[in-house]
This record gives sequence, C-alpha cells and structure tokens, in this order.
Amino acid sequence: RVKEQFGINVTDSNKEVIEKAYKTLAKKYHPDLQTAENKEIAEKRMKEINEAYDVLSDEQKRKEYDEKLEAEDERKKQEE
Repeated sequence: RVKEQFGINVTDSNKEVIEKAYKTLAKKYHPDLQTAENKEIAEKRMKEINEAYDVLSDEQKRKEYDEKLEAEDERKKQEE
C-alpha cells in the first residue's frame, strides 16, 4: 500500500510532512548512494517511493486512492 511506503499517518499529514518523509527515504534509497550489490534493490525501492509520493502529493490522486482502499476494505469485510 502506498501509505505504508512513507511510514507516517498520511490521513493527518500535510504536504510538508509528506515531502520530508519522501526526502528522507530518497536519500536513504537513492541508487547512486548504494553499493553495487544493493543498487538493483535500491532502484526498485526508489521506484516504489516515487510512485507513492506521486499519489500522496496530489490531493486528487490521494482522495481517489483513499476511496479505492475504503472500497477494498469494505469488500473484504463483507466476504468474511
């Protein structure tokens, strides 16, 4: 899930908190800052981080994502 990528309470988070979390993760996982054996893993992780940031930083995309998750959660509850 996108929200878990950032390790923050996204529901209550503003743009500054999301951006700070993104920058922290980008520094940690940037492929250019990794050793050769970790580069491929870092590239994959960085792609996930960028995709998450794209959703979380755009209010419309974030709203659509939240609605999608709520619908999935509701469907899972009904299946139980």
